[in-house]
Amino acid sequence: MKTKKIMISIFAVILIMLCVGGAFLAAQNEEYYTQIDNDNVQEIAPHGDMNYKYTLPAYDSEGNEKELKFETSRVLKEDAFICLKVNLIRGVVEWEEVEYTEMPGEVQKYYSE
Repeated sequence: MKTKKIMISIFAVILIMLCVGGAFLAAQNEEYYTQIDNDNVQEIAPHGDMNYKYTLPAYDSEGNEKELKFETSRVLKEDAFICLKVNLIRGVVEWEEVEYTEMPGEVQKYYSE
């Protein structure tokens, strides 16, 4: 009986640790950078405030490329540089316009000012 309680306690602790670790990883956002190309936007059926979907190549701070998809409420400014916050589970969760000089050097190599 005592062994059973110890095993249940150990299992509960492991389960809690896995949940906390998963929540921590899910909360981490990576930054990717891209330049708006409105040839790669499509109008979508509105849901919430989202009316447009972009599919663009983006680069992390080390210059690694990843194709990202994200939705917006409006067509964005052509050739604008943006920083995308990407969550491992949820995808792009936030974006903001940035200046060319604000992007990491490894990313700047892919774009001209």
